[in-house]
Amino acid sequence: MLYIVGTPIGNLEDISLRALRILGEVDFILCEDTRVTKKLLEHYKIKTPVISYHQHSDFSKTDYILDLLGQGKDLALVSDAGTPGISDPGGKLIQAVTDKFGEDVKIESVPGPSAVTAALSISGIPTDKFIFMGFPPHKKGRQTFLKKVIKSELPVVVYESKHRIIKFLEELKGMEKAMRDDEENKEKFKELASVVVCRELSKMHETIYRGETEDIINKIKDSRDDQKGEFVVIIGK
Repeated sequence: MLYIVGTPIGNLEDISLRALRILGEVDFILCEDTRVTKKLLEHYKIKTPVISYHQHSDFSKTDYILDLLGQGKDLALVSDAGTPGISDPGGKLIQAVTDKFGEDVKIESVPGPSAVTAALSISGIPTDKFIFMGFPPHKKGRQTFLKKVIKSELPVVVYESKHRIIKFLEELKGMEKAMRDDEENKEKFKELASVVVCRELSKMHETIYRGETEDIINKIKDSRDDQKGEFVVIIGK
């Protein structure tokens, strides 16, 4: 059995009783960063051994995990925060397991927190339909990414790091102006209704910024503390 287990995105109380039971019952826990996962396990006095598995893991690590499943071991896959498979390499492992074992190894979801749904739930933006685009490219393809965000007819959810949050918002503001002024793209342009930026969701210093992009940029710039943490950006349409 391979369990895909959602874990807290910040507050350690945000984990289900089922998730805690399974993390305590499986033979091994696969995690992005063993140090991060061990903090959660120690908090709940769970002594299950951990195995590092992340985006830089090579094929030999995947083969080792497949071998464990072949031996009949039960494994749980967790990310550092949130639901595995969302902007992390969990999907690759699940594909490898299904390719090798088919129906012989059951893959079961243990639902839990996700920064995407947490941010959408408090955004105030209609969310019956939306697009999740993950992290913007650092360099190559960034302008194309921004154009897709601006052209989207649906609300867009983006993750961004503390190192690039101001840059992203400034680029978003610049791209919005460029698209508005471009006669060729004017018909495809849909005005941004609002922007919501969520920082450090569920943590002690959770902060929500709403309104015009420029106002949000200024608020974040005004405090160096506000430039720390993890960010979710929702661009409403």
